[in-house]
Amino acid sequence: MAKFPKTFWAANTVELFERAAYYSVASFVVIYFHEVLGMSPTFSTFLNGTILWGLIYFLPPLSGTLADRFGFKRSLSITFILLFFGYLTVGTVKNFWHGPDYALPVVAGIVLIGIGGSFVKPCISGTVQKTSGANAALGFAIFYMTINVGSMMGRIVSYFVRIKYGIPAIFSYVATTFAFLGLLVIFFIYREPGYSGGGEGKYRPKSLGEALVGMFTVLRNLKFVFFLVVIGLFWIIYVQIYNLIPLFLRKIDPDAPVELYTLVNPVSIVLLQLLVARLSRKWSSLKAIMVGIGITIAGMLVNVVPFVLKMNPKGQIDLGAFKVPLAGAFMLLSIFSMALGEMFASPRIYQYIGAIAPRGQEGLYLGYANLPLALGTIVGAPLGGMLFETFIEKPQALGYPMEAAVMWVAVAAMGVASLLGVFLYDRFLVSGK
Repeated sequence: MAKFPKTFWAANTVELFERAAYYSVASFVVIYFHEVLGMSPTFSTFLNGTILWGLIYFLPPLSGTLADRFGFKRSLSITFILLFFGYLTVGTVKNFWHGPDYALPVVAGIVLIGIGGSFVKPCISGTVQKTSGANAALGFAIFYMTINVGSMMGRIVSYFVRIKYGIPAIFSYVATTFAFLGLLVIFFIYREPGYSGGGEGKYRPKSLGEALVGMFTVLRNLKFVFFLVVIGLFWIIYVQIYNLIPLFLRKIDPDAPVELYTLVNPVSIVLLQLLVARLSRKWSSLKAIMVGIGITIAGMLVNVVPFVLKMNPKGQIDLGAFKVPLAGAFMLLSIFSMALGEMFASPRIYQYIGAIAPRGQEGLYLGYANLPLALGTIVGAPLGGMLFETFIEKPQALGYPMEAAVMWVAVAAMGVASLLGVFLYDRFLVSGK
């Protein structure tokens, strides 16, 4: 088993607490905005997907640039302070804001969370890249597994707090506590990383102006931009776990414990990520990414089955610990399949981009690893809401059956386009065939 330095494990611990904070609320953000704060479903989805996720995953190229310049430790310290107050603002908004419209303070809280969260991925993934050396594949597999340990922990704690204290408590109690724990690790354990094997002094950090010029220079690489776009199509499927899927689950079961459904994703990854990494360790990154996209497409299409076979989607199935609607049971299988695809694809996306990053610019380049997810959520979140309104709400309002099969196929089509794009990228832009 490869050995990693203390800073590698400290960075992964920070990532664990940040992901626990976020995923403690992720499954109920849209539901909280709609059911508790009285916002429309469309606006709720826009706030969660386009604004929150958009900031978290669109800003890392800039925040990664700043982190390269000012240091990962300093950047992370500021990050977790912003996260703490962002979650606190969103969770306590009804206590201090007495107007009928909560949009202004909620947007302010989301901006704090989004800006803070945008620094985490480039700082932590940059630390993993610097400290993993020749063990980068294993290092990023551990990094990705850590993300999902935090995700799993956050959802489990969230469930018990929510059923006892209500939805706002998962923001004001759970997320803030995890953010504070991450801040303690940064202050007392995490150290500014050096390169595995030495060589720290070979790179002079760029000025902000130089870094901004460098950021746009990278985007002039049209092959790289094409890769980012086609990977973004893949993430359109993933973001439906926190946009379309919660809406659909509440439609077929108004009391659905959404966080327990989505818990299948991180549990599967925690249990199987290292096995998948071992099975695919000799594959090229692009091959692993294509296999992951294919499995994810299949996972989304699982949701079509009960509707094509004209089953009752609300019919109850006893799973022992709890009962779920028939469509919910297929959704559990779908989420597992999507998690399996994610295990093949996502760590290798980070590894692929990290491998082509010039030394000293890991934060900048690995910031770009998040741009596809930004594209996926900025486009995918409102797309999910539009599909839900078009194929579920509107037909039912007119007295017709919902057209769920068409909805799921439309989402899967984004994955087909992504798979074709990566294949063309590998065959013609990388291999030059």
